[in-house]
Amino acid sequence: MSLFSELKRRSVFKVGVAYLVVAWVVIQVADTVAPQLGLPEWAPRFITLLVLLGFPLAVVLAWIFDITPEGIRADATPGNKGVFVVGTVVGLAVLGWYVPQLLRAPGATADTRSIAVLPFVNMSGDPDQEYFSDGISEEILNVLARAPELRVAARTSSFAFKGQNLELPDIARALQVGMVLEGSVRQQGERVRITAQLIDAETGFHIWSETYDRDLKDIFAVQDEIAGAIGQELKVRVGGERGSGTDAPATVNPEAYDLYLKGLALWQARSVQGLLDAVEDFNRAIEIDPGFAKAHAGLALTYGVLPDYTPQISYDSSFALSQDAGERALALDPTLPEAFAALGNVAVASGRKATGVALLQRAIAFSPSFATAYQWLGTALVPRGRLNEGLAALERAYSLDPQSAVVADNYANMLLVAERYSDAIDVCRAAVENDTNTWLCRSADFLARLHESGPDGARPALMRWATLAGPDAERQAEDVLAALEGQGDAHAIAQRIVRLPQRSTTDPEADVLFQINETPSLLVLLGEPGLAYEYMERAAEVGYGFPDWSLVMPGVDPLRCEPRFRALVERLGMVDPRFEEVCGSGNAP
Repeated sequence: MSLFSELKRRSVFKVGVAYLVVAWVVIQVADTVAPQLGLPEWAPRFITLLVLLGFPLAVVLAWIFDITPEGIRADATPGNKGVFVVGTVVGLAVLGWYVPQLLRAPGATADTRSIAVLPFVNMSGDPDQEYFSDGISEEILNVLARAPELRVAARTSSFAFKGQNLELPDIARALQVGMVLEGSVRQQGERVRITAQLIDAETGFHIWSETYDRDLKDIFAVQDEIAGAIGQELKVRVGGERGSGTDAPATVNPEAYDLYLKGLALWQARSVQGLLDAVEDFNRAIEIDPGFAKAHAGLALTYGVLPDYTPQISYDSSFALSQDAGERALALDPTLPEAFAALGNVAVASGRKATGVALLQRAIAFSPSFATAYQWLGTALVPRGRLNEGLAALERAYSLDPQSAVVADNYANMLLVAERYSDAIDVCRAAVENDTNTWLCRSADFLARLHESGPDGARPALMRWATLAGPDAERQAEDVLAALEGQGDAHAIAQRIVRLPQRSTTDPEADVLFQINETPSLLVLLGEPGLAYEYMERAAEVGYGFPDWSLVMPGVDPLRCEPRFRALVERLGMVDPRFEEVCGSGNAP
């Protein structure tokens, strides 16, 4: 009772109750306001921690200090200083222990249910077998990518660090993943040894490791076994990968599988000769094993992008071959996401956009970490008037594959549609830094800078690209910049651009700096709307090479409300996402 009386006399109870009331109000306000202010997820928890730690401190101070008519004075009772010191030390110790845990809470760093599969080390002693170890890594990645609860970094980004002397935490931060799978592959004749280790990227600790000695004919079973073990460790479901119950047969022919892995590596590299060689490898694999579904799917993907990289094959021919291969793949395995994506890509490019979107969404349903499917879905949705959905899909593709220049180029172009010029510049800057020789993202970067800061601000970006493209391209770039600055013959420059072939910027004979979707914007900026119409109508006649992208760019806004422009939009089966903003809802066709 004497202790109770003393606590009451020193107003400890009053201070404690008042503190708890105020603390409750502060915690509620913090929880409500933090999201609106864009504060990190851990901010309300941190404020709650500080408030809770303050309670014992307030009680200790109320005990030590008396409130008297003469003011606040310290009580002279022996041991009060010790109580204060002990309380402070304990509070600081708790704070020091908890803050690191708080900062590692979900949302503050990469989720542990996110993983990058690094290229497995080739231990065969033959550099020519590198594709085999890379292929094993990618096949495991593809199995994991089918887990809906797991975010898996795409192959392009995971493999971008191959041969670089970087620490695992640095790679994980770049890819925004919490876990890393690495390993090695040794192939000797018909036998293969695969060693795999799952590592916590932040701590560097091995969570799981295993070595598998198998016959080459059992390689698919090993890949599923590794993926299943990782799923158990991360507590995610990766079952049903091979056919979701249909259990479609994979090849048991080592030569066919070998050719498939070679084609897969070449498809990923995206060079002109590489894609042509990939076609040959996939076809040879199919000749050896006509029932090898994934080889048909690989062929479908390769034919689907080939005409964007070389004029050696027409769009019509390449897309017909892609569709045929994709349909065969699905006949053999109706759950292959690569086949659905390839067919979706062809459908969108052929004008069957609703069908293409549905097929791409089906690919993502089977493989929720399929970056290419998100990329193609995003660029299909924007010209259908679904700008926000399209950007969300492209942002997802970019988060899964941040090292891919192809994804960056597509994302940057759609950011231009939304007039997010600074974001487009940032995306392209990263793409060019990752691959200084790439032609991708160059013209999108130039247009973004042109819109944001005029010809002077855009000059360095264009000249860097032109220097890579060659002397003729440099002269063209200088002429374009001079015309934009009002110092050259804009009409002559525009006519020269219109006469250039509407094919890939990778064609060394074409002297093409600007892609089909960006050229009309440039022509309008040069003061040549008539030539812009001529160019867009010619592109619409061909139907391929993303002519619909050119009609959604802000650069052609001066033409957007005209009947001739509306006729082009209707001809391409589009829904213009910028029409209402520029022309007003009252002018809707």
